[in-house]
Amino acid sequence: MYELNSLVVFLEVIESGGFSQAGRRLHISQSSVSQTIQSLEKRAGMQLFTRAGRSVSLTEAGQLLAPMARELIANARRLEA
Repeated sequence: MYELNSLVVFLEVIESGGFSQAGRRLHISQSSVSQTIQSLEKRAGMQLFTRAGRSVSLTEAGQLLAPMARELIANARRLEA
């Protein structure tokens, strides 16, 4: 099962456009972001991002996961409220 925090990091990388930017916005290190994404990719058994220098783009698998992650996070927030 995916951890919600990992999905939050995944979505923040998408929104901010990179691992360093996501780390700054989440107040965690770039290394932690990278480790979280690597763990997600290992669990999924496929790459979620294509990395090109400092920029990243979603792979097809990442594009499939993104809306599901958004829905899970939204549902968790509704449950919490």
